[in-house]
Amino acid sequence: MKIAYLIHWNEGPESGVAKKVIGQMAEWARSGHEVAFFLFTHRQIRAWEEVLHNVTLAAQVYEKGKGRLPAFRQLLGRIRDWNPDVIYHRYDLYYPGLPKLLKQFPSILEMNTNDLAEMKQLGSKARYGYHLATRSRVLRAAQGFVFVSGEMAEERHYKKYVKDKVIIGNGYALDRVSPAPVVQRDGIRVIFIGSSGQSWQGVDHIAALARMRPSWTFDIVGFAPEDFKEPAPENMLFHGRLDRRDYEPLMYQADVAIGTMALYRKGMNEASPLKVREYLAYGLPVIIGYQDTDFPESVPFLLQLPNASGNLEHHLAEIDAFVQSWRGKRVLREQIQHLDNRVKEIVRLEYMDRIRKKVSQP
Repeated sequence: MKIAYLIHWNEGPESGVAKKVIGQMAEWARSGHEVAFFLFTHRQIRAWEEVLHNVTLAAQVYEKGKGRLPAFRQLLGRIRDWNPDVIYHRYDLYYPGLPKLLKQFPSILEMNTNDLAEMKQLGSKARYGYHLATRSRVLRAAQGFVFVSGEMAEERHYKKYVKDKVIIGNGYALDRVSPAPVVQRDGIRVIFIGSSGQSWQGVDHIAALARMRPSWTFDIVGFAPEDFKEPAPENMLFHGRLDRRDYEPLMYQADVAIGTMALYRKGMNEASPLKVREYLAYGLPVIIGYQDTDFPESVPFLLQLPNASGNLEHHLAEIDAFVQSWRGKRVLREQIQHLDNRVKEIVRLEYMDRIRKKVSQP
């Protein structure tokens, strides 16, 4: 198949989303498909050129302001000229011309979040109003939908538009990293990787746990002290935004990792966060506050706490027991093999081919 991946993304290739996209396309190309990456961005593209292999980069760089819409129309024209068998689009915002393109070719939307809840939290009132008024045009135009959680696939504001769907939780290229070595030392070291400005990650809950466990060290990647309204405890070490090569030493030092802890803040209970897959790839046991799509049954290396306020500070006994039970241990690769990109992308490619054949039938 000729697969066009369309995305609007303004962070570099070291961001979590970008690493996911690169991993997906790498597997598609490895499986013998012709892949072109149609990137809409206002950032420089040199870094992308360095990480894409066997994938054609067709980037459209725009300047903020009035030039955005003409630039997007130009990108759509480049997709038409390339004449793909299927378009795979990471769902974002409505742009004029996008619905027409999605109707013209077999097209699939990847749904990564509850868009209405997230946009209401992060966007301005004007941006939210625009999205609310225009989102249906994009959703109606697509023929297939990939949801990263079962809960999301059942959201009422999606279901009325969905013609065909599949649920594929987020994966990770397990061969990109080596499991962290077992560290024999005194003390407990905890790692969390995230992005500031996303309240559902629950970094304030982690701060509460840090105050209650002052002898533990908490490495916080992606945040600065000023991201907190109140002074953070001294045992929280803020490292800011780091590339993987820079935060990997912190992974190797960690005893345990913490995942998303406040998903309730955007009305969700189930997810498959990318950072949790990365923790597990490094062999780290993880504390989470939601139901993970790829682990419907309890597993020993995930401590699932309630998806509610106070989940870390109110469950200290369980956390202490979990951390102590995993000291000197690592999650085995065979326990998480189903998270590997090679497994995930087989399912995704089969779905794309099915949508392509379904749309092409007279």
